[in-house]
Amino acid sequence: MKLYMRMVMFSVVLALFLMISACGGGGSPTLTAGSSTLGIGSDGDSLNFKPNALTVSAGQQVTITVKDNSSSLQHNWVLINGDVNVARKVATAGLTAGADKGYLISDPATIIAHSPLLSAGQTADVTFTAPAAGTYIFICTVPAHFPQMQGVLTVNEH
Repeated sequence: MKLYMRMVMFSVVLALFLMISACGGGGSPTLTAGSSTLGIGSDGDSLNFKPNALTVSAGQQVTITVKDNSSSLQHNWVLINGDVNVARKVATAGLTAGADKGYLISDPATIIAHSPLLSAGQTADVTFTAPAAGTYIFICTVPAHFPQMQGVLTVNEH
């Protein structure tokens, strides 16, 4: 019975996540062969990224311009190599790393790219080569911002 209830709860949470991710209309910003920069930022003082979905092509050189649009909160943008469990571990480890290290651990196996820790109104460019085709999670590792502040980078075949 416990397993059944866990499966039901998992299904409900997954369905809610998918519904929330689908909101926002207009689809995700997509890089084309001639472009190389996408913009993303915090959604004002709410703990959300806007947009919360981005699309690029595998192997493409990508620049993400990250802006902290809040009035007083700090944020960062961290692209995870792994699922939500890996993202949770990176966010938890960020607590130990602290603000001096931008709430980031140094782990190239789990972090594909990241911005520095940004204060209100600041902007930073993050340049990296898009990984293999698939779906990747991006998060903010500032304490208490994960799991609400996350999104998805879809990498299409080149």
